[in-house]
Amino acid sequence: MMTTKFNLLGISCLVLMLSLSACKKDKKTENTEEAVQFKTINDEYGRQLILHGLNTSSGAKGAPDRMPWIAESDVEREATQLGFNFVRYLIFWDFVEPEKGKFNTDYLNEVQKRVEWYTDRGMYVMLDMHQDLYSLEFGGDGAPKWAIETDGADNTVMDGPWWLQNISPAVINAWTNFWEYDKYKYLQDHYIEMWKFVMNHFKNNSHVIGYDLMNEPWGGDLIKTFISGDFESKQLTAFYNRMIPELRKVDNNKYLFFESAPAPVTFGVATRLKKLNVSTDKLVFAPHVYPLGTHEGKPYSPADKKMVQDWLKERSKEVVRFGGIPLLCGEFGLSPTVKDFDVYLKEITGIFDDNLWHWAYWSNDDGGWSPLRSDGTETEIAQYLVRAYPKATAGSIKNFNYDWDRKVFEMEYTANPSIIQPTEIFVPQRYFPNGYNLDIETSSTYTKDFNESNQTLSLKVDQHADVKVKITAK
Repeated sequence: MMTTKFNLLGISCLVLMLSLSACKKDKKTENTEEAVQFKTINDEYGRQLILHGLNTSSGAKGAPDRMPWIAESDVEREATQLGFNFVRYLIFWDFVEPEKGKFNTDYLNEVQKRVEWYTDRGMYVMLDMHQDLYSLEFGGDGAPKWAIETDGADNTVMDGPWWLQNISPAVINAWTNFWEYDKYKYLQDHYIEMWKFVMNHFKNNSHVIGYDLMNEPWGGDLIKTFISGDFESKQLTAFYNRMIPELRKVDNNKYLFFESAPAPVTFGVATRLKKLNVSTDKLVFAPHVYPLGTHEGKPYSPADKKMVQDWLKERSKEVVRFGGIPLLCGEFGLSPTVKDFDVYLKEITGIFDDNLWHWAYWSNDDGGWSPLRSDGTETEIAQYLVRAYPKATAGSIKNFNYDWDRKVFEMEYTANPSIIQPTEIFVPQRYFPNGYNLDIETSSTYTKDFNESNQTLSLKVDQHADVKVKITAK
């Protein structure tokens, strides 16, 4: 009975806090009129990238070796059949630093083998230091046992969705103490040193494009997380300001991806994160989006649609406030059993395209929410993720759009002939079974080529010129 009462109290508190935080406005986020030069993610040749891919993988969280289920053939399918050029690859603190101050090279060597399945195919890898519920000790994943400070609190197991475990006293205290830097300095210091070890291991692979510093950082203290906003505005901001300069000492060439707190930001509420006191070069904002209803298996409703529009509005303001940095949505997804799941996927991927934002779908695990099954067949999700898009552009993208219903791709960009590699556009043959018409408008001469094995159109424009591309089915 005590457990049931505690669950009901916890759910009520969370609902109340979400409502209050959704109503509270941060006046500093309202000003979006300032001029800002938007930054891009670029490859080693200087081409502007648009990153599309999957998370690999949820199943690694509880695997005895923390490895994903994938074989190299699965990566090949993602690169060629699905046309993805990116993966958000999950790694875990408890396996990188299983004992305090002792790092696990054997684990990173196994990670490296799988990372190279991607990078050998020209795909880009972001290593994501993943956590849920702080640690495996609480039924999640992330921190090693030695890095748990609960002050003796009870780990009460909650009934209901897995994320409700976040209000277990032990989980609350573990997170609260992690963010209390003055009291438990060693926790964040070890976390930073652990990241340095990882970065040293991968810094020579140019296609390891960067690092997601912490998956869904959670505040623990519910008042600071939902009401005052002190978790994001003070503690999380200070954490990033402390960590990023230290990591730059190891590798200044890769992108660092930083996240907001998951809730209520994933539901369309503004983050309370402050603009970081670090260089914005190679810095990327990486929030997640999960409308509350679809996440819990309910139809894509008007309430969820509003959350998506609020998410777009707030994220648009935040990338300006953070200095015009790129945005990569590190997670979005839902079950194909959800009514109107296709409507949601068309809408959210359209939002990403319209804003030149990047994404990683959650996730590539067999079946369920995934676009793939282990036998190589596709689920209903796949057709809404596979789309024509500019994988790499030798110049600066003005806009692009893929109309999923009409199967029409359009793009405008300014070509930069000093970039030696061509513009590459993924053109999925499944949507153009009889071939395609290619219309190019530009004042420059150009050459084109199509690689059937990876379904990629290459364009080399000879002069600095504006280019319009339109691809339609024959």
